[in-house]
Amino acid sequence: KKRNTDNNYMVKKLAGLGVNGTVTEVDLRIAMRTIRKRFIVGLMDQMEESVHRFNIVMGINESDEENQQCMDHFFHDSVGAKRHNSNSHPKVDPGSATWNALAKTNALDIRLYEFILEVFVQQKETIESYASSIATWRA
Repeated sequence: KKRNTDNNYMVKKLAGLGVNGTVTEVDLRIAMRTIRKRFIVGLMDQMEESVHRFNIVMGINESDEENQQCMDHFFHDSVGAKRHNSNSHPKVDPGSATWNALAKTNALDIRLYEFILEVFVQQKETIESYASSIATWRA
C-alpha cells in the first residue's frame, strides 16, 4: 500500500524532517520558531501588502518610476492585475468530507497557517518602524 507522505508537509520541511517523518507538537514549535525568526510573512489574499513589505525589507524604492509602474501593472491595471493564485485548484468546502479528511491529516499544518496569520499582523508594526527608520536615515 502506498503511503501519503504529504501530510503536514510544511511543518516537516520547517522542522527539518524528511517526507517520511512523523511530526509532533515539538516539530510544530520548531516550525513556528523558524517562521518567527527567519521569515517575512506574505499572504496570497494580501498580495499587494505582502509585496510592499518585501520591498521595504529588501530596500526596493517603491517611489522609483519603474518600480511604481511594475506595482501598478500587477495590482491596479485590468490587464496585469492577477490577485489570485495562477494555478487552479478545486474548491473544497469547509465541513465537507474532503475538507475533514485533509484537516485530519494536516492538523499541524493548519495550526502553523493560523500562526502565520498572527505573525503577518504582528510584523506590520515592525516593518513600518523599519521603513520609518530607513526614511529618516535617507533624509
